Amino acid sequence: MKIFKKLVVGAMGTVLVGGLLYGNNLLPYSQTAYQRMVDSAHQAVPISFQIDAAKKQLEQIGPEINSMYHQIAKEKVQIKRLEQQLAQQTTELENSEREMLSLRQHVKSGKQLFVASNAKAYTTDRVKEDLRHRFKLHLAAEQRAETAAKTLEVRRTSLETAFEGLEKAQAQQRELAVEIETLTARNRMNNLVKTTHHYDFDDSQLARTRTMVEDIGARIDTEEELLNIAPVAFGQIPVTESKVGDSENILGEIDAWLDAKQTDDQKTETTAEKKLNLNPDLVLAN
Repeated sequence: MKIFKKLVVGAMGTVLVGGLLYGNNLLPYSQTAYQRMVDSAHQAVPISFQIDAAKKQLEQIGPEINSMYHQIAKEKVQIKRLEQQLAQQTTELENSEREMLSLRQHVKSGKQLFVASNAKAYTTDRVKEDLRHRFKLHLAAEQRAETAAKTLEVRRTSLETAFEGLEKAQAQQRELAVEIETLTARNRMNNLVKTTHHYDFDDSQLARTRTMVEDIGARIDTEEELLNIAPVAFGQIPVTESKVGDSENILGEIDAWLDAKQTDDQKTETTAEKKLNLNPDLVLAN
């Protein structure tokens, strides 16, 4: 009881604080927050889970349709009984009318006695009394037959409506089954596309395996690069070919370098002499 009181007091305090902070906007803000929460929860539910839930709902339609079948079958039996009862009432009314006409014909004939089918003779007064009683019963029977006919017509109409409802329910059930299968196929295709493109949000086993393989390849690439760098870093003799010339060509390269250097020196001396305008013959005579 104390816990309940604390909850009530806490809720009232929250409402009071919210009213002070937001004033008249408390209700719209609360409704908006609630709607956003519901939308977020709805978006968080996986599509496959929603499809499975729809399939469960579709399965629950089956018992309802079976119940409709049972009710229709039961109503057909009742209508058949009503038809039989109405047919019997119609036959009884026809017999009653025929018998009343026969008694009426006797009264109109003016005869004093009426000989019945059982060979007994009845006076005309007795015949009139029996005719009056028969007529009352006949009118009541006609009323009952008329009521039964109306009831039968209403129940037939209801049965036809139930048949139409059953057909519509079956058609909608088939349509929903097709739509659910279509949604299932579309969701599978989307999942396949996600797996093929291995998007970041794809958590399938294929995507996880692909990431693992890529990590292994990256590690192997790193080790190969380290092996290629190690000989240069630690001064080891490289095994692979190098762009630098080998030992057999080094002497030829040095000789070519010296020849080029001597040629450059000679060119330099000749240039210097020209600048001084010296006569070689005078220099030699001195």
